[in-house]
Amino acid sequence: MTINFVFALLTIIVSMLLNSRGLGDGPSPTFKNLIFTIVFLVLWFLFGVFRGRERKMSYMIFAIIFWAVALGTSFFAMNLGPNPLVMVNFAIMAPVNGLMFFEFMRSKLFFAAMFLPLIITCIGYLLGLKKSAKNNMIKY
Repeated sequence: MTINFVFALLTIIVSMLLNSRGLGDGPSPTFKNLIFTIVFLVLWFLFGVFRGRERKMSYMIFAIIFWAVALGTSFFAMNLGPNPLVMVNFAIMAPVNGLMFFEFMRSKLFFAAMFLPLIITCIGYLLGLKKSAKNNMIKY
């Protein structure tokens, strides 16, 4: 469980440092931010595959709870106005901030993109489970 938490915190912190351009009222995200977003999503996907191959159901539970709490807190913070929870909102939005490079994502559709890490993680985990099950069936 510790490795899951460390992975989540490291990826979120690095994303906040590298991919927060344009989250406030600053300049729009660049192509570089889009690359950071893609790398973030690929990391969560690959970690999900890795944990799925290990058949670590605790990771799937962790990922669902982690992203549900993060998203819930983020939506709560956005509706309260200025408050200390704004940092949680930035932490959740920073990883997918590069998607705002595309004009059509600058609307409310961007909030749907905040679910991408959870969806990508679940897909990666399920693919890892499938690969693990397939390997177990081949072995005698």
